[in-house]
Order: sequence, then structure tokens, then C-alpha cells
Amino acid sequence: MSALIVTTLLGLVLLFMGLGNTKKWLAPFAIAGLAVVLALTIADWGKSPGAFSNMVVFDNYSLAFNGAIILITMLIFLLGIEYHEGMEKNVAENYALMLLALPGAYLMTSFTNMVVLFIGIEVLSIPLYVLSGSKRHSLRSNEASFKYFVMGSFASAFLLFGITLVYGVTASFYLPEILEFATTRQGELPMMFVVGISLIFIGMAFKVAAAPFHFWSPDVYEGSPTLTTVFMATVVKMAAFAAFFRIISYGFSAFSHSLQIMLWAITFLTLIIGNFSALWQISFKRLMAYSSIANSGFLLLAMVPMHQLSANTLWYYSFTYSLATLTAFSVFFSVKMASGKMEQVEIFRGLWKQHAFLAFALTIALLSLAGIPPLAGFFGKYFVFYLVINTGFIWPGIIAIVLALVGIFYYFNVLRYVFGESPTDKQIPFPLSSTIALAICVLLIIGLGFFPLQIL
Repeated sequence: MSALIVTTLLGLVLLFMGLGNTKKWLAPFAIAGLAVVLALTIADWGKSPGAFSNMVVFDNYSLAFNGAIILITMLIFLLGIEYHEGMEKNVAENYALMLLALPGAYLMTSFTNMVVLFIGIEVLSIPLYVLSGSKRHSLRSNEASFKYFVMGSFASAFLLFGITLVYGVTASFYLPEILEFATTRQGELPMMFVVGISLIFIGMAFKVAAAPFHFWSPDVYEGSPTLTTVFMATVVKMAAFAAFFRIISYGFSAFSHSLQIMLWAITFLTLIIGNFSALWQISFKRLMAYSSIANSGFLLLAMVPMHQLSANTLWYYSFTYSLATLTAFSVFFSVKMASGKMEQVEIFRGLWKQHAFLAFALTIALLSLAGIPPLAGFFGKYFVFYLVINTGFIWPGIIAIVLALVGIFYYFNVLRYVFGESPTDKQIPFPLSSTIALAICVLLIIGLGFFPLQIL
């Protein structure tokens, strides 16, 4: 609870810092503040403090996701120093909006009450609607903001209507009471309750960009400012999946068989559409958007068995995916700036000769996303496949492995440009702050590959 309060105050302070000539202090102050928040989060480990009449419980599951979210945000702010270097206006507002979105992520990972879930989603989403359209003179940015707002509103409407129907049957918003209701009425659940759960499921599928509710993702990723895209692809995805699994495991596990059928259908549709659509992309942002959709499929796959190992698998996969995605986008931004703001995959041509460190970092990130050992991404996929096959879902696990092999192709296609010959020789500036962030990401990707964490 203290982490939530401090993060909110930090965002407000940063907003007021924008009134003065304090641009160079914004990122260091935000990172220092988040370091304090991270320490407060770690200090709560094992205590499971509750708040608001236990509508929110910061158990180890919540704290693990919150800690990863805070760390990723700190790295994003390090990259933000380079990103905002040429900007004179709205820098404080950009940082503040990201910080003010984090309390929503905390609520999404820790709720026990459905109303808190809805509040958390809106607190997280509203700043992102603004951030995605923060390039006011860019038609792509305006379009991304509009699409994100409209589709996000539809998803929230589905979710809220589903919560209303479930409450109408159970007379409770609390997950334990909803679970008790479903457990005592196995085989004779009211149709309104089943429809309510289905609508909640659809709303959450929108939020995690699972097919067939993924159509907003490529356009929003491509049109949003790069730093906002990184935030959506990492922090938002982690929070959304933490909330999705929490609602299924804590409230809806009594009818796991029906949920598994729905999850299987969405999972394989997401894996197929994400992987095969990425094969044809020439824009790096759109490629990463479809890569994100494909990885949503693997995260959904980890949720299907509803096993005690699912939580750790979900946390490890989403964290390592976020590190690799952050690394890839960091390299992309620097190369994009040196290439006349082009976003095609071809801008990486000859990167190995132009900037060896950036080429190495991008290679590590893409190999991890492809699931190549001994990097962290390999063990993320290994944990998912082990969990699925070990719980008896052998054929679905094999199909998922085959689809994972498809993903290797489009990641290696980018590497083909990285190690190819360049027609021009361009200078790629890369400041110290971005170098530090990139080095931390690369070390974590390699380190978590050799020492996979099992903290839940």
C-alpha cells in the first residue's frame, strides 16, 4: 500500500516539476523515487498486507509482478533521457503520466474485488490514451490514440457489463465469494452468471491483445511514440496478464473445464495469427506488435492448466519478454534517429559494422524472443511447454512448439539485416544513460537464462 501512495505522490511531484526549468532532473528524480518504491515493495514480501477492507491484497504474487513492473519502468526512464533530449515541452507530463499509470497496474495485480479490477484498468489506461496521442501534429499518433481509446472503451464496457451480471447473480464483487457461489452450485449455474463470466473473459482478452480481439494492437504500436509503445508492450502487458490470471485462478477456477476450452481456442488463434502475420511485416514496430500478440499466446498457454506452477511461469515469461522487448526497442530508436526516422526493418542493415554493441544487444534480445538457449527467453518457453505437457496436454504442447518455430524465422530475418552489408555508413549516437539501461537488460537476459528464477 505504501508503494502505491509513494508512486502517486511521485507522479504529482514530477508534474509540478515541469513548471520550472528542471528537465535534466526529471528522469534522475523519477528513477530515484522508483528505487524507493521498489524497496518498499520488497519490504512487504511475505507479509500480504491488505487495504480497503481487503479489496486489495499485496501478496507475493502481486509483489513479484509489481517489482518487475517498477524495474522495467526505471529502465524505460533511463532510455527516456535520450528520447526526450530534443524535446522542450511536455517532458515532465510524459514522465508523470507513466508514473500515474503505475498505481493502476498495482491494483490490477492485487485486487480481490471486481470493482478494484475495473478501477485499476481505467487508472492504467487513461494516461496511455493521452500518451499514445502525445505527438499532436502526427496523424499516426492521433489515429493511434483514437483507436486505443475506442477499442479500450469497448473492452471496458464488456468487462463492466460482465461484472454487473456476475454481481446480479452472486450479490458480491469479491472473488472468494464468487468462487464459493460457483463451487456450491456446480452443474446448475444460472445462464446470466455464465454470460457474465464470458463477457469478463472477452474484456480481458481485449486488454492482453489476444486474438480475435487484437486488431487495435499493431496500429496503436506503430502510431504511438516509441517510448509509449515500449511502456505498453512491457508494463501494460505484465499488469494485464497478472490480472487475467488472478481473476481466473482466484474467482473462476470452480469451472476450470469450460474456461480451458475458451482459453485453448483463444490461445491457438493468438499463436497462429501473431506468428504468421509477423512473417510479412516490413515495419519494425508492426513486427514487434505481432510478436507481442504471439507472445500473448504463450502467456495464455501458461494459464490453461491452472496449475500451482502457472503463476511463476507467467511471471518469469512476462518479465524476460519485457526485458528483451525493451532492449529491441531501445536499439530501434537509436538506429531510427540515425536513419532519418525510418521504421522499416532495413534500417538495421550493416549494424554490426556501424555499432557493434547495439548489434550485440539487439541480437541477444531477438534470440531471447525466439527462444534460443541459453538465454532467458528459452527458459520462459521451456517452462510453458513443460507445464502444459506435464499436466497432460501433450498434443496442444507439441502444436505450440511447432508454432514457436515459426517465430524464429521473422526474428532471424531482422538479424539477417544486422549482419548484412550496409550501402551507407551512418553514425549512431548512443548516450551513457541508454548504454547503462541496455547493459542492464542484456545482463539480466543472459543471467536469468543461466539462473532461472522460481520465486512464486
